[in-house]
Amino acid sequence: MAAKVYKRGDGSWWIRTHHAGKKAEKRFGPSKRDKAQAEKVAEQINAMIALGTFGKEVEEASPRAAPCDKALGSWLATHQAELKPTTRSLYKGLAENHLIPHFQSMDLAEIDSTAIRAFVDGMILKGKAPGTTRNALALLRLVANSLIRQGQLDRNPVVEMKALLKRVRNATETEVEVREAWSRDEAEILLDLAWQHEQAFAPLLEILFGTGMRRGEALGLKWQDVDFDERKLLIRRSINSQGQSTPKTGRARRVVLSERLVEMLFDLLGERQRQRISESWPETPEWIFCNQRGGASEPRNVSRVWERVRRRAESQGVRKLALHSARHSWATWALQAGKNPKWVADQLGHADPSTTLKHYAHAMPEDDFDVSFTDLDVTRRHYASPGDSVTTEELAKYANSWHAGRDSNPRPSGSKPDALSS
Repeated sequence: MAAKVYKRGDGSWWIRTHHAGKKAEKRFGPSKRDKAQAEKVAEQINAMIALGTFGKEVEEASPRAAPCDKALGSWLATHQAELKPTTRSLYKGLAENHLIPHFQSMDLAEIDSTAIRAFVDGMILKGKAPGTTRNALALLRLVANSLIRQGQLDRNPVVEMKALLKRVRNATETEVEVREAWSRDEAEILLDLAWQHEQAFAPLLEILFGTGMRRGEALGLKWQDVDFDERKLLIRRSINSQGQSTPKTGRARRVVLSERLVEMLFDLLGERQRQRISESWPETPEWIFCNQRGGASEPRNVSRVWERVRRRAESQGVRKLALHSARHSWATWALQAGKNPKWVADQLGHADPSTTLKHYAHAMPEDDFDVSFTDLDVTRRHYASPGDSVTTEELAKYANSWHAGRDSNPRPSGSKPDALSS
């Protein structure tokens, strides 16, 4: 009866303890430090066995069961109040459709890099996008970190996820993803068609193209959020398929409006007041983009109208892109116009300007040959002119032979001696 340290095939170190007819095992990590810790614990266990005091400690040395399916379910139930409705729905789908069917009741302490790779391989075989795999593993990592904080797990099984998924993405994708944006001509066609055929939808499309805000943020706008004098909109709520919530970053922000958009919103407010009278509404709707009853618009209804506009535009040569590409278009146009990336990031609601540069660096104007900013107002010449006695042909011959070896270079007649060789 003793505790022994041994190494498993995945490289991790374990303690196996036999005592009083029972067997217990405890896993440590794969590093040398983990091995040293396992040996120290085994030594303490053996000392307690020799003294007859080992008993309760066997249970503490045993692995604490954390079945994957139960751990995921418990975490989702505990944290659902902290999650946005869309995030809650996403995590629930990832757990029920991917993580639980694959890992089932497997103990999280038993999941290693081999098991993670098997999951990734399975997702590839099912044709799932790398983003879906990344989100699923991110959820598993969140659950494991929570168990670690509670003392129910010693390590997180999801390690080096970013490097692994980068290799998966490079191996499975056939082209590099870019943020597709419409040209200004395409945007004008879309807006013209919207005003011709879907006048209730056209103002929303104008706002999306004119501010770069997300669709849910636009649907969440109220008239109290408009500052007509300062030409600004306050974004502090969002409406999606799951209901009303805060913006994606959880922070409010103000976006600048063009004079055209201010005029459009002012006209729309007048239209809402006329609707209040004609529809016998008790008051002017608080929502800028309201439905036929004066309430907040539903995203699915907006999607249906957008599809009608998109199909009309496609027949006129406009590329078939998602409505969200209006946001990409605004960001692209702003950077092409030379706007500061920090300002663009603030308008878009990016927490870090590096996110903006990562997605839209290709849109920034390039002028690699314009280095005029280095021209200083200096009139003194450092070196004397070679004079009129040196012909252009002689100078060219001298310059072309420079890299062949300076000692053998024939100097143009009439030129000054090389200052470095004198």
